[in-house]
Amino acid sequence: MTSSSMVSALLLIMAFHCSCGEASGTDTADEQLTEHEITRTASPGLTQCTLSVHSDPELFEISLYWVGPPDAAPGFRLAHTLTVAPLGGDSMVVFDGLESTYYENSELKGYLIGEDMNFDGYTDFRLMQFPTAGPNTYWYFWLFDPDTGTFFRSMEYEESSLVSPEFDQDNETIKSFHRDGMGIYGTEYYFVENGHLLLIRSEQTEFQGPDSLITTVRELINDEMVVTERNVQNMD
Repeated sequence: MTSSSMVSALLLIMAFHCSCGEASGTDTADEQLTEHEITRTASPGLTQCTLSVHSDPELFEISLYWVGPPDAAPGFRLAHTLTVAPLGGDSMVVFDGLESTYYENSELKGYLIGEDMNFDGYTDFRLMQFPTAGPNTYWYFWLFDPDTGTFFRSMEYEESSLVSPEFDQDNETIKSFHRDGMGIYGTEYYFVENGHLLLIRSEQTEFQGPDSLITTVRELINDEMVVTERNVQNMD
C-alpha cells in the first residue's frame, strides 16, 4: 500500500436496514438502527465495515483494500480488492479488479452503502464506482444469498445500468435516474420478480426543437413496454 495519510474505519452496525457511514451518535431517525459504534486505528490502505444482514444479527466483515497516489490521482483513493467474511467463521469471498475511485475525505456512507436492494428481507451492499459532478452515479452491487449464507456480486444489477438508484422499501421498487446531456434525462422503475429485475416504467425527456421538451412514458403491459403518454413542455 502506498498511502500513509488514511486510517481504517471499523464500523459496527446492528441493523436490519443500514448504511455504512459515520454519525454523531446512536440517536437516529432510522428506528431499525439499534447500535452504532466507530473505532479508528492506524492502518493505511484498509477500510472495514461490519454489518448485520438480518434482524437476528448475522455479522459479516467487509474489508476494502485501497491505494493512493501515485497509483491514484492526488486527493483520491483507488479501491482494488474487497473481501467478505462472516465474523466467527473461516470462509471468505474475494472480489478484485473493481476499479473503484473515491475522494480521500469521503465518508463511508457516500461510497459504501448497505441496504436491502432486492426486497427479500436481507441487507445487501454496494460500492460506488467513481464520484461524478452530475447525477450519474454507477455502482458495484453485492446481494446476500440466504441459501449459501454469503454475498455474490450481481452482474445483472450492474449491466442493467442502475444509475443513482433509490430503493423504495415500502413499494418494493427501484428508481434509476440518469442525465444524458442538456435537456436529455430519464428515469426507470423496476420490480424484482423471482430474483430478477423487471422494468415496469420508463420516462425519457429530450428536446423537441429549440423551444420545447417532450417526455415519453412507457409502461409494461402484457410483457411489452408500451408508450402510454407523451407530454410536451414549452420552454418560452
